[in-house]
Parts: sequence; structure tokens; C-alpha cells
Amino acid sequence: MLMVALSVARSFGLDPVTRAPCHLREILDHAIDDGSHWLAEVGDWVGVIPAHGDGESLRTRTYGARQAIGLTMDINHKASVDYARDGRLITSFDPLALDWRRFGDDPYALDHLMDGLRFTITDDDVRGDDRVEDPESITSALTLIGRFTGTDIAADWILARHSRMRPDCRA
Repeated sequence: MLMVALSVARSFGLDPVTRAPCHLREILDHAIDDGSHWLAEVGDWVGVIPAHGDGESLRTRTYGARQAIGLTMDINHKASVDYARDGRLITSFDPLALDWRRFGDDPYALDHLMDGLRFTITDDDVRGDDRVEDPESITSALTLIGRFTGTDIAADWILARHSRMRPDCRA
């Protein structure tokens, strides 16, 4: 495992000694049972699920010239894409309402990577190809993260077996 992945694991309070192979489809049961997280290496990046990927959590993990990007979602249709660098929240936006919920030091910092992506939910009275549904917005957010990290976060990667780690009991 890369040193970066070990550092990320420790920042989430995970014990690298507990590392075991795991598919994404299995992590929810493990997370409920023992607090495990799924860690997947993506080039020089490490994906963590479940993670507290809100802006503040990412910001605190990026001191020392690090950067992090995250997507959070909940069952109430609240979603957020957050990008932090060197202890600062650069941009944060709701991919389900991109046109009016943007925050950070540079709310438009990722716009150059958004060509062809569709985020904003349009009015209910819009018909045809112009309507953007939640799944398309979330897929666009994952594509954006893939473009940013230089990695195709596609089915092959998502379906691959990566690692899971449990919380460090010594902490």
C-alpha cells in the first residue's frame, strides 16, 4: 500500500494492520458491523467510502500542500462536491442545484473540467432532453472527480476489489 494511502487511512483513524480485500458492494455491511472504510487507490489519489467528505473535513486533511476532492450524498437528496487544497476550501457546490449553491475561495475553480457535464435540475415543466435528473447529476459529479484526478472512475474500477480497514482501537 502506498504511503499516501497509509497517511489517508490514519487521518480517518483506521488501522492499516486490519487491511483486507473488499468490494464496494460489501462495505456498507462492514461499516455498520465494525466501522470499516473502503480505500481504493486511484493513481496518486485514494478513494475512501464512507467518508466524511464535507468541506470542513476535507479542508482539515489538506494542510501541508495536500489536496482532496469529495462527493457526499444523503437520503434526503442533499449532495455536495467539495475541493480543498492546503487547508483551504477552494470550492463547494451542490451538483443537484449547481446554479445557486456555490461556496469557497474560488467557487468556479472546477468549471474548466465541466464541459459536457450536466448538474442542474431544471424546472418540472421542462420536457424532453433538457431535463436533468438526480442520477445524471451524480454521474456528472463522479465524472468531474475522475477528470480532476486524471482517473476514469468507471465500472471496472468501482467493481474491482480494493481494501477495507477497521478503526484503530488503540486511538
